[in-house]
Amino acid sequence: MKLKHFFIGSFSTLLVVGLLNFGYSQLQPQSSRQNIYQKLNIFTTVLNIIQQNYVEKTDPNDLINNAIRGMLSDLDPHTNYMTTKQFKKWSKTFSGYSGIGISFDIIRKKITIMSVFEGGPSFKSGLQAGDRIVAINGESAIGIKRDDVPKKLMGPPGTQVKITVEREGWDEPKEFTLTREKIKVESIPDALILRPGIGYVRIARFSATTGLELEKALNRLEAQGMKNLVLDLRGNSGGYLQIATEVADKFIPGGKMIVYTKGRIPSSYRDFYATKEATHPLYPLIILIDHGSASASEIVAGAVQDWDRGLIMGKTSFGKGLVQSQYPFKDGSVLLVTTAKYYTPSGRCIQRNYSHISKDEYYKEAYVDSLIKKNSKNLPAYKTFGGRTVYGGGGIRPDVFLKSKEKPPSRFLIDLVYNPNRYFYTFIDDYLNAHPEIKKMKMPDFLQNFQISPEMLAEFQAFVLKNDKTVKSEKFAEANNRKDLKYLLR
Repeated sequence: MKLKHFFIGSFSTLLVVGLLNFGYSQLQPQSSRQNIYQKLNIFTTVLNIIQQNYVEKTDPNDLINNAIRGMLSDLDPHTNYMTTKQFKKWSKTFSGYSGIGISFDIIRKKITIMSVFEGGPSFKSGLQAGDRIVAINGESAIGIKRDDVPKKLMGPPGTQVKITVEREGWDEPKEFTLTREKIKVESIPDALILRPGIGYVRIARFSATTGLELEKALNRLEAQGMKNLVLDLRGNSGGYLQIATEVADKFIPGGKMIVYTKGRIPSSYRDFYATKEATHPLYPLIILIDHGSASASEIVAGAVQDWDRGLIMGKTSFGKGLVQSQYPFKDGSVLLVTTAKYYTPSGRCIQRNYSHISKDEYYKEAYVDSLIKKNSKNLPAYKTFGGRTVYGGGGIRPDVFLKSKEKPPSRFLIDLVYNPNRYFYTFIDDYLNAHPEIKKMKMPDFLQNFQISPEMLAEFQAFVLKNDKTVKSEKFAEANNRKDLKYLLR
């Protein structure tokens, strides 16, 4: 055992020496290199002492990973180290994964399909939202844990998985054999005509396919008579910088700057311009943002605002103006290092101040209106190309502030939304089955004409009270007085 620890320490020391000689030494004077070497040697010694003498058994990988995170903790809030497992999960959000192409939830102990990704294996097989997967490869999936579902449904492209599916109206479950494919995560869940001439597109994230998805959505809406566009970036925390410029390019006239980046090293200096070919009319544009709109969302909103190309409405955005570069390692882990700041065409860096506060405080204050107002008093002013005053250093401030008319929902209703029994979904599912005429409504008609009646609210209350004896009717009375039950059901 001691021999093993000796080899760990010796190998770590040799690795440190090799790294110093290979790269770091080129950038540092001799005295600095010697000091760094001594500190790293202390680190490996501490690691060995803990491994040999600590009162409880420790995992050296966890110790090293935590040490790396400790080293990064005094830098900006967005520089981060991800283990192999963390990076794989993070990557799926933007680059996709290999599976059957569904999003799901566990409803009444069954895997319930919430959406089917167009073009994927499930879509090709005719599966649809509301279907329930009750078995996977002949093994019952009723009562399965949420984290175990991807392990069974995902796998290498070309491999097969057999699922047994229930659907409302079927006499008995049916079996489907699906061939797993590379699934590109949809970034535009909603694209529709709100009313004659007014289109609406919501971008949930900036992933590898967002540019193509947006092009298809705009072409389809224009064919349906769209003359004005509402682009919804609320809650969109960002994504790829290159994709953000592709999105902005569709609305900014050719040859005009979209964004530029600069940092400490020459390679961080980059300029991004709109292409000369105009593929879409310069129709009136409104962009919706809120406290959750960050990074790539702010690049798009900032470019549109600086060029006076459209109106920004909503709440002040998050304020993330830092660009991260990825440095992958052989074990699959990745270091995300801030290497540049990005600037809107007028020269604004919209990154919020993160000095002298903890990481938790940094993230929390982005959603507290009173703190945002306090921190916005002395921000640097800039001019748009049309002469309007805008501000940097604190996110994108909208041209028109929108305040929610409803009070925030009560703690009771928030808990109800996230209840593992998913009462909202199960009630609505039952309600739609009892009222099939609603399913036949087109989305614009539904949005414009459907109203939640007092009778529907009463049915929902009775449904919850019947299925959950821990819920008290007095809580519903309080919720109805606050009118926030209707807020959540709308």
